[in-house]
Amino acid sequence: MRIGVIGSGSFALALSNILCENNHEVLVYSRNESTKNEINNFHTNKAYLNDLKFNENIKCSISLKEVIAFSSTILICIPSSYIKGILIEMNKYITSKVDIINGTKGLDFEDKLTIQQVIRKYIDGSKINSVTSLLGPGFAKEIITHNLTLVCACSLSLEAAKKVQVLFSNQYFRVYTSLDVIGSEIYSSLKNAIAIASGICLGLGYNENTKAALITRGLKEMKEVGKFFHAKEETFYGLTGMGDLILTCNSKNSRNFSSGYQIGLEDSSENFLKNNTQTVEGLNTIKLVKYLIDKFNLNLPILNALYLVIYEGLKPSIAIKNLMLRPLKDED
Repeated sequence: MRIGVIGSGSFALALSNILCENNHEVLVYSRNESTKNEINNFHTNKAYLNDLKFNENIKCSISLKEVIAFSSTILICIPSSYIKGILIEMNKYITSKVDIINGTKGLDFEDKLTIQQVIRKYIDGSKINSVTSLLGPGFAKEIITHNLTLVCACSLSLEAAKKVQVLFSNQYFRVYTSLDVIGSEIYSSLKNAIAIASGICLGLGYNENTKAALITRGLKEMKEVGKFFHAKEETFYGLTGMGDLILTCNSKNSRNFSSGYQIGLEDSSENFLKNNTQTVEGLNTIKLVKYLIDKFNLNLPILNALYLVIYEGLKPSIAIKNLMLRPLKDED
């Protein structure tokens, strides 16, 4: 199968590596000429993956039109803040129906939509066979080095989910299927916000007791948001819920966790927001959850405190003190 990959970052290249190892043809799209040359000539992207080498059959182009024309299936792996623009551009070049796979974890704050919803909004329905999201706990570097990884193909169509399952599955990368798209996308986004909180706790000097408490109560808040969107409970306990949260809250390889860690070390978000150049998906998620809290009166104290820390200048140490001294209550 010929698969065009929109994006040349770490996760895009990790999934491209799987596809090539599974004997599919892959053409990656990058806006950057030097990135294209590095991928084609040296099979690396040191900006994202250090010295890790990936499959030599991965090719890269700076022509979006060429990548679209090449593809029967399109895999999108770019930051959520850029996805709307690239979809509008893609829509100009798609001339026949394609299957679209989404590898982006996040939410669109401006449109208040999940990524699959954004895809369906900005790509004409007449050009889409199916949309499937590939979500779950997986760091790109570990995928490329064949660490055993389990993820989930989430689609409104079981046939489409199974197609993606077969496309990617092999001896080190196992894919399950799910029809709960809204639950999978919501939980995969919320875990980024909770991971920022986990990093903040570590940066402030708290240890394992605190992390266990934060993850447990964070799961409770994720579940509350899931209920609001009518997500299935089994999704919450699966790879795109608890699985993804456990991975992201426990590793400095997570940009969300490491961003929170920096904020915690400085007991302030000011320098981080001023100097950050990385994509941290949890930041948009926090903004969107705050919108839901205010509009629908949701009780999400950790996520609300995160908004106050990131966007209203509250010191993390004060936010934690406020959380701990709230009125006592039953766990449920």
